[in-house]
Amino acid sequence: MSDATKSECPSLFYELDLPKFLKNKESPFLSIINGVLEFVTPILDTRISAIFPLYTLHNTGHSFRIMQYMSKLVEDYAKLSDLEIALLICAALLHDVGMGVSETDLKDIKSDNFAFCNTKYSAMLRLLNGNDTEATQEYIRRIHGQLSGRYIKLNLKDKLTVPGLPHLSLAEDLALICESHTRDYDWIKTKLRHHEVRGDYQFNSQYVACILRLADILDIDANRTPYRLYELISPQGSSEKEWKQHFDVLNNDKIVLNARTQLREIYFYGKSKNADIHRKLLTYIGWVETELSGALALVAGMKSEYNLPLDPKPKNEIETEGFSFSGYKMTLKFEAISSLLMGEKIYGSKQLGLRELIQNSLDACRIRQENEKRSLGEDPYVPTVRVVLDQESNVVTIKDNGVGMSMEIIKNHFLNIGVSYYQSFEFLLQDLSYKPIGNYGIGFLSCFMLSDEVTVKTRHYQAKDLHVIQLEKGNEWTSLSEKNEVGFFGTEVTLNYKQFLQVFDSNVEKIREFLCKFFLTDGINFQLLDNSKPVIPIKNELYPTTEPDKTFHRIDLGDYLNDIEGYVLVRKKTDFVRSLADLGLDESVYLYRPLAEENENETYSEYAARRDSWQCLVPANDLAAIPVDDYFSSSEIKYLSVPVVTKEIRKEFESGMTYTEGDTENVVEKLRSKLAWITILLPKNVKNYGYSEEVTSTDSILEGVDHAALVALGQEPDLPTYKFENKITLFEGNKNNLYLPFEIPEKRYFYTYSSNLPRQELFIRNVLIKDFYFTLPYAASVFDISTIVVNVNSRKFIPDISRNTIAAPSEQELNYVVGKAIHYGVIKFLGLGAEEVNTFQNFVARFYSRVSEFEKVPDSSI
Repeated sequence: MSDATKSECPSLFYELDLPKFLKNKESPFLSIINGVLEFVTPILDTRISAIFPLYTLHNTGHSFRIMQYMSKLVEDYAKLSDLEIALLICAALLHDVGMGVSETDLKDIKSDNFAFCNTKYSAMLRLLNGNDTEATQEYIRRIHGQLSGRYIKLNLKDKLTVPGLPHLSLAEDLALICESHTRDYDWIKTKLRHHEVRGDYQFNSQYVACILRLADILDIDANRTPYRLYELISPQGSSEKEWKQHFDVLNNDKIVLNARTQLREIYFYGKSKNADIHRKLLTYIGWVETELSGALALVAGMKSEYNLPLDPKPKNEIETEGFSFSGYKMTLKFEAISSLLMGEKIYGSKQLGLRELIQNSLDACRIRQENEKRSLGEDPYVPTVRVVLDQESNVVTIKDNGVGMSMEIIKNHFLNIGVSYYQSFEFLLQDLSYKPIGNYGIGFLSCFMLSDEVTVKTRHYQAKDLHVIQLEKGNEWTSLSEKNEVGFFGTEVTLNYKQFLQVFDSNVEKIREFLCKFFLTDGINFQLLDNSKPVIPIKNELYPTTEPDKTFHRIDLGDYLNDIEGYVLVRKKTDFVRSLADLGLDESVYLYRPLAEENENETYSEYAARRDSWQCLVPANDLAAIPVDDYFSSSEIKYLSVPVVTKEIRKEFESGMTYTEGDTENVVEKLRSKLAWITILLPKNVKNYGYSEEVTSTDSILEGVDHAALVALGQEPDLPTYKFENKITLFEGNKNNLYLPFEIPEKRYFYTYSSNLPRQELFIRNVLIKDFYFTLPYAASVFDISTIVVNVNSRKFIPDISRNTIAAPSEQELNYVVGKAIHYGVIKFLGLGAEEVNTFQNFVARFYSRVSEFEKVPDSSI
C-alpha cells in the first residue's frame, strides 16, 4: 500500500487490532478497506446525526469500538481468512450506513412514495402523535438494516471486490451480513451460509454476522453517550431513556478473560440513579444474554476456528444509588409445578414415564458413543440399555452405560427443573453431531408416574466418583451422596416394582410391547430382564430386514434428505387421466347440459318450446369421446353423486328414516352399498350448483333437474334422497389428453389409508412421536403409500412438552419435505413415458417449488 493511501486513513484506525493485523501482514484487502472507510466516514459522522438528533451516536467512533469488541470476541483472529477479517471490519463500518438516508429517499418516505418499504410514513406519523422527528427516526430505525444492505449493493459494488478479481464483488455478501444485525438467528441461518468461497478466499458469513451482532450490542457506555452532549441535546421519550441507560454503564472494556475457565466473560460496571432506567438496563442485559445464547447455538456446529469461548451469562455489577431495587421475580412453587409436570395432564398416560427414562438413557448412550475414543486393544463401545424387573427385591431398574452425570451436571441441571443440560452452554461447546431429544429439562419428573420413590445412581464415564440421589414424589428435598464404585459407570434409575407393574397391568408382555413400539434400537443393545427368566431382546430397527412384496417399491428417504432418514413403501395405484373414462366413475354417469338463457333473437314461444323439449341430463354413453376440457376448470372436475332410492330398498330406507328421526344423510351413508347411484358431471361453465343437501319431492338438484327427473330413473316419488358435491383434482399436462390426478390440501387426510397403514410412524432422534400423523400437503394419486417410517435427527423439529406431537409449523414443514422426497422417489418406478414424466415433474415444480434446507437433490431434477 502506498504512503498516499496510508495517509488517507485516520491514524486511530490502524491502532485497532483487526486493521492493524491486516496492515502488518500487508493484506491485499487493505486498499478495499481504506476505500470503504473514506467513503462512509462523512455519512457516519454527519448525515446520521442530522437525521437522528435524539439517538445515541452511530458514528465512526461506534464503528471503531465495534471492531475492538470483534477482536476480543473472536477466539483467535489469526486463524480467520483475510477476507473474513475484512468483512468484519467493513461490517463494523457499514452496518448502520442505512440510517443516513439521502434527501431523495427522505422526501419519498415522507410523501409515502418510498418503494423500498410498504410502510406508510403517514401512518407512522399518526401513531406518534404527529411528531415528525420521532416518526422519521422510527421509520428509518425499523428498516435501517435493510437500508444498509441496499446502500452497499447500490454504491459499493465496484469497491468491494476480491483482490485480483475485480469482476467478483462482495457487495451482496456484505449487504446480507449488515442486514442481519437487525434480523434474528433464524434469518441468519436461512439467508447466510457457514462456508463460502470467493476466488482463493473462504469465509463464514454466519460467523461474521454473529460477531457483528455481539459487538454492536456491547457498545454501551459513556463513550457512546458523552454527558455534555446528552445535556445539550436533552433527548425526549424513548431516546432519553436510551441515552440515560447507556450512561449508567461506566466500564469501556466489557470482555474479561476468566483465567480459570479460559472463557471470555461479559461484565457491566456502573451506577444507576433511576429505578425506571435501571429496569430498562436489566432488560438490556437480559437481551445480551439472549444474544449470547443465540450466538453460541449458531456456532456450535462450526469448525474450531469459529469457536466462541464465551460465558453465556453476562455479569451485572451495576450498583443502585438513591433507591433500593428489590430483585423480586415471579417464582414457582415446587409442589404445584412438580405436580403438574409429573402427571398425566401433560403426558396423557402414566406408561409414558418409562418412555422419558429410556429416552434419557438413549441420549446418554449416543453422546458417549460419539465421545468415546477407542483405546488400542480395547473392544469398541457398545451402547447398552437394560430394564430389569426384580420382583424379589421389589425394584425395577433402568440401566445404561452412557455418559453419566458429573456433580456439576447434577447440581446445575438435573436438580433444576426446566434447566436442560442439553440446552446449556457447556453441552453446546462439545459440538456433537448427535442432537439429543431432551429439550425441556422436565422429562425426569415423569418417573414419579411410575413410582413414589426414586433412586438415581450415576457416574460420568470420565470421572471417579459415583453419585447417588434419592428423591421422593412431592418433596423438593433430595439426598445426594458420593461413593467410590470402580465397576460402575453410566446411570441407573431404581423404581418401586409393585407401583411400576401396576402401570402396565402387571403384564410383562405389555412392557415388552411398549419398549418395542416407542424406540428405534439400531446400534443399541437393548434388553428386558425378568428375574431368572431368559433375556428378552428389544428389537425395533428403522429399516425392515426383509424385502417388501414385489408389488411395492421402497423409497429410502436418506437418498433425498439430510438429517431425516427412513423409508416409504409405495405401489402404483392408477394411470394418468387421458379421458373422462379414466376418472373411475363407477356409477351411471350423466352429463348436465344447462338450458341456455333466452336470447334477443328468439321469441318467448320459441324459448318456451326449446325449454320444454330440452333434456338437461344426458346419459354419457361414451366418456372417452367427450373432451376433458369441457369439464375441467381451476384444476378440478366437479360432479354430483346422487343415490336413487328404488322400490327394492324402500322398506330399509323408511325404517332408517324412522330410527334417525328423518336424518336423510345418515340413512344414505348406512345404506350406501345398497342404493343405486348416479353421477352428474358438471360443465366448467356451471358455477352455482348448490351444496351437499337433502333433495325432497319439491326440490331441484340443479336448474332444470328436479326430483321428478330422479323418479324417471327409478327413485321412489314420495321419498327424499341426498345430493353430494364432489370434485376430482387434476394437474394438466396436455389439454384434453393428459392429466395427473392428485389430492388437495384441504382434505387434510393421508389418502384413504391414513388409519390402516401397517406402519405409519414418526421418530425424533429414535423416540416415537405417538400422536403424529403424516398429512402430505399435495400428493399425486397415481400411487398408494402402504408404510411410512421416518426418523428425524435434525434439531429443527422439536416435540412439544408432552413429546406426543410437534408444533404445527414443524408439522407442516416435515410433511412438506417428506412429501417432496416421496415424489422424487416414486417417479423412478412408475414406468412413465416422456410426456408423463414431464407432467409429473411440472406437478412437483408447481406444488413443491420451495427448496428446504434438508434436500440433497437439486430442485431442478427428479
